Amino acid sequence: MASPASSLPRIILLALAGAVMASVMIWAAMQPEDPLSPYIHTDKMRHVVAFAAVGLCAGLMPTPRWRLIGLGGVLAIAVAVEAAQIPVPDRNADIYDLAASAIGAFAGFGMGAAMIWLWDEIRARVSRPAARSTQKN
Repeated sequence: MASPASSLPRIILLALAGAVMASVMIWAAMQPEDPLSPYIHTDKMRHVVAFAAVGLCAGLMPTPRWRLIGLGGVLAIAVAVEAAQIPVPDRNADIYDLAASAIGAFAGFGMGAAMIWLWDEIRARVSRPAARSTQKN
C-alpha cells in the first residue's frame, strides 16, 4: 500500500477530475435542454452515465477512507444537480433522476474499486515470485 504522501498527487488529480465533471453536470442541469440529449436519448440513462464517470473517480481513490469520502461527495453532487434544476424553466427536480444518479455513482464507484482491487492482486502475484527467487540465492 502506498504511503499517504505518495498518494496525495493521485487524490488531487482524481478530486480535480471529479470537480470538473461535477461542474459540467451542474452547468448542464441549468440549461433549458440537456446537452447530452442528442447523444443519449433517455433522461435516466444520461444520469447513470454522467454519475458513473464521477463515481469512477471516487472508486479510484487510493484508500478506503478517501473512496468513501469521494462517494459521499458524488452523492452530494447528485442532490445539488437536482436542486439546481428547480429554478430553471422546462427543467424539474425529480426523485427518479436522483435515483438514477445514485445508481450511476455506485456503478462507477464499484468499477473503480474493483479496478484498484485487481491492480493490487496483480501486483502482489507478480512480486511474490521475485521475492521467492531472491530468498533461494
